[in-house]
Amino acid sequence: MRSRRRTVLTEDPMSRDASPSMTVDEKAQTSREGSTMGTNSSSDGDEWVKQLGGLCGPGAGLRHVDMPLAEIDSIFDSIFAPRADEPTILHDQTPEVPNPVRLYGSNEDILDAYYIFIHPYFPILPPPERSPVYSRPLPRRVPGFHPSNGLGLAISAILVLIPHYNEKDPTRADYVKLRRDFGHCFAKSAMEAIESEYEPLRTCTNPSNPSAEGVKVFDREPFHSTVPVCLEGVIALAILSIYEYAQRGNMNEMLHRANQSLALAMSLSLHETMDEDAFAEARRRTWWMTYMTVCQGLAVSNTAPTFDLYDPWFVTPFPEGWKLLVESQQAILESATFAREVDETMKADGDPSWIPQRMTSLDSQIASLLLECREAPPVSQMAPSSGSPEYVASTTMRAFAEIKLHTPDMHIPFAFSSDTSSKICLHAALNTITLLDNLPYPKPANETAANPPSLPRSQTTPPRPPPCLEIPRTMPTLVCCAMQAGFCLLMLCVKARGFQQIDGSGSRSRSPGGLNTTTSSSNGGGGTSLVDFRSDLHRSLKLVVKLIGNYSLAFEALQGIRDEIAQAIEKEFRR
Repeated sequence: MRSRRRTVLTEDPMSRDASPSMTVDEKAQTSREGSTMGTNSSSDGDEWVKQLGGLCGPGAGLRHVDMPLAEIDSIFDSIFAPRADEPTILHDQTPEVPNPVRLYGSNEDILDAYYIFIHPYFPILPPPERSPVYSRPLPRRVPGFHPSNGLGLAISAILVLIPHYNEKDPTRADYVKLRRDFGHCFAKSAMEAIESEYEPLRTCTNPSNPSAEGVKVFDREPFHSTVPVCLEGVIALAILSIYEYAQRGNMNEMLHRANQSLALAMSLSLHETMDEDAFAEARRRTWWMTYMTVCQGLAVSNTAPTFDLYDPWFVTPFPEGWKLLVESQQAILESATFAREVDETMKADGDPSWIPQRMTSLDSQIASLLLECREAPPVSQMAPSSGSPEYVASTTMRAFAEIKLHTPDMHIPFAFSSDTSSKICLHAALNTITLLDNLPYPKPANETAANPPSLPRSQTTPPRPPPCLEIPRTMPTLVCCAMQAGFCLLMLCVKARGFQQIDGSGSRSRSPGGLNTTTSSSNGGGGTSLVDFRSDLHRSLKLVVKLIGNYSLAFEALQGIRDEIAQAIEKEFRR
């Protein structure tokens, strides 16, 4: 049985200079390669490796995006108040809008859009009650509706960042700022709504049953018919945690929102609910997605958890097919914790004798989970309606589990030999990139100007979507996995370049990925194989930029990550 242990909170994330994924073996190997190229070259190489190590620090490249509070106070009125020069919209008109953003005309439309744009990557709500679902953003700003509950506002904060299908240039600075302003406004309003709605629970001795103490709360219609109103704040906070990371680049707020969500969930006893009723699926998804959001935030920020990952009181059953995903998230957090503790041991000149055994245990745990992942029953047995939001979400969650299981292999190979470590890193990085590249894109099939939202819901027919607009994926919880893969491939590029520079007539050339070949200056065989190897790595690295670039169409903070990895790739292949 896996041992349980408690860890101590580190309030602030470790500095960016700490590079948990820069392994002992890689440092020694790169140093040896650099020493064969002369002192100056060695110095330059060491400096370049140190720069690359920054790609793996907590929040590396994340752009901090914020705005003055004074501006936020005036935005909501400008969003929903009609302009004096705007004529009333008639049902047969779809006027041009200078800066269209994704605003929706009802809670039902916001929920439908959630199932298209968010649910495939973050299925915290139960499956949709009907299929298909359509996205109906308003063609222009009109008065009459704005979400007032915390969950609708939190979802809107994500949706409004996705470029409107009428916008031909979503990267325009003024259009990016407009979406940023809307997102900030929705997120701030969501927090205000949550705080107001849950305030009465502060006086309850048992917040999971306030009516027993005569406290009246949640007296309104639910946002979702099978999600109790009391769960909406937990879900909203988990969504806002992702918003804080991906849009604002604020890891402290990311962790704060995630911890708020976890604390609220536990106060409602979601971690130990065994009831079987109409709301059982909602409670299970809310608890386990909140748990994974906290774990992911801790891993990304390199922060130690303050709770036992395997607490025996966490007895809420998994939603169908989720057990492997949760265990994969636990593995990635354990590997991040391991890497941090190794780094601390090295800096303190501590006893490293514990490292090999712990590494071997983690490696065995991950290998076992990967085998389970590949032998798991097909998704069609869990969500038989192919193409439905739940089928797509189940398929994506299966891919997420495998991606998360490959990522620790890029953290912990350094107890093996250099060649074995390189091979493990190479295969894990390539598998991660392939799986990420194959993740589905949102498919809002009916988003065209020919399908105005004024049509009755029952009469909506999905015409062909506009072919020119790239639609971003949302809820980018796997960006750190992409960056880790990019870092590993860049380190292998550095090693391959070192082999190229020291390769001589009749020498033995080994690609860092495990390819061994006898070289000869007369036929150039070894040089060619290493050139081809670096070219293959270059193609995979371009996919990393593409992946993060797609996310950054919606989320501003990720633009910094995209730019940093792109610049590192360009610099490496100019050397």
